[in-house]
Amino acid sequence: MRIMPSNPAIFHEAVLRDDAKTIQELRAQGYQPVAVDKNGDSPMDVLSKRQDISADTRQKLHHSLLSSLNPTAPKGYIKPEAFHGSPWGFEILRSAGLKAGVNDPKGGSQSLEGKVFFSDRTPLLDGDAETRNKLRQSARVYALGAGAKLTTVETRSEIYLLARAVNRAYERNAFPDSHKIALLLPSADNPEEAVYLSLLRHLAAHGALTHEKSDGQMLARFPFPANVTVKDSSVTFSSEQVSAMMRQAFERIERELVDGKLPFLNALNEGNGVPIVFGFSKIENLQTHQIRNKLLNKVSQYSYQSNDHPLSGSPSGGKLKEIEVKSRQDLATLMLACTAKNVPLPDNTLIRISPSPRDKQNSGVKAQYLDGAVVEQFRRDLMNGREKSDIASLGLNELQVLNRQWRASAEIMDSQTSGNRS
Repeated sequence: MRIMPSNPAIFHEAVLRDDAKTIQELRAQGYQPVAVDKNGDSPMDVLSKRQDISADTRQKLHHSLLSSLNPTAPKGYIKPEAFHGSPWGFEILRSAGLKAGVNDPKGGSQSLEGKVFFSDRTPLLDGDAETRNKLRQSARVYALGAGAKLTTVETRSEIYLLARAVNRAYERNAFPDSHKIALLLPSADNPEEAVYLSLLRHLAAHGALTHEKSDGQMLARFPFPANVTVKDSSVTFSSEQVSAMMRQAFERIERELVDGKLPFLNALNEGNGVPIVFGFSKIENLQTHQIRNKLLNKVSQYSYQSNDHPLSGSPSGGKLKEIEVKSRQDLATLMLACTAKNVPLPDNTLIRISPSPRDKQNSGVKAQYLDGAVVEQFRRDLMNGREKSDIASLGLNELQVLNRQWRASAEIMDSQTSGNRS
């Protein structure tokens, strides 16, 4: 039970009394400072609004409210108050900020475009008596980049893998004997562009084939466009014209994806996502966007700000505290990307490695926290004496090979670390 039934406001009262000891005792009993008062304020909001206390008292109360009870957390660690999940984690680190409206529109009748959203300690539903549960979870969902639309990272990753497989087959002149189809163009105007757009949709429609174990197995089941027809039959194309337009379109699709339409981590990890969740200190004055679920007759609330958010924080707060990845293998891919592009991790930022729910349930494993020194040693171990300049000079194909090696090494390190923990 998150809230004490007999007195939901007990944490608020303790904050107003400067009673950090009671807060710690309540949390040790399993209660959490998640209730909101009649003004919609959480205990953290009450503390933030107090102007009558010393910095030392504020720090003690803040620590008592948000210190981690996880025994693996560093001493003095205070949990973030706002989270932002994204499949574009490397691009965020490279630009040193969350930028509104960088990527394609999300779509949807109630979507709000060009804003920076956070999962923070506010109520999820209008009228809720407590702050949203599982703060990190919604950020983790966004970090997956899932979805069937052409603009989602998941779909673009599938398109990339299929286009790459086709282009490799072109280079080797080694296409498997697969089913052939014809692309139907709406008109003869600008056929090269029309073929490109039709191929994008065709590749997206067959994204499930990317789960095959090899390019050959993937292409053997891929309906290959071997002809191009125009809807009104006003123009016909020779086999040479069709072949040239197809190859040009496939090459363009792969090139555009690796040049920025696909997150660099996805390209580096050969179409597999590397979801990243950024954890920030409290951000004041966030706005609220509401989305109504007509079926359930409920209104969900999402916190956002209209301007870009620097990772170093702004006058409204929000300094980056931690970067969460799913595994040491994903951390290895992130380290390789940062090394190849000479992008440093922000100073004084913890890396949090969050085990899967299944691992948590089956083995009781806890999140791991790595400080800057441990992360740098991890990077040196992976580099194994190699110079950063050597890695920076590699092309994508060579980086993908190195990424496979680094992930394999990280998996071995992880198993050794797990053995030591047990």
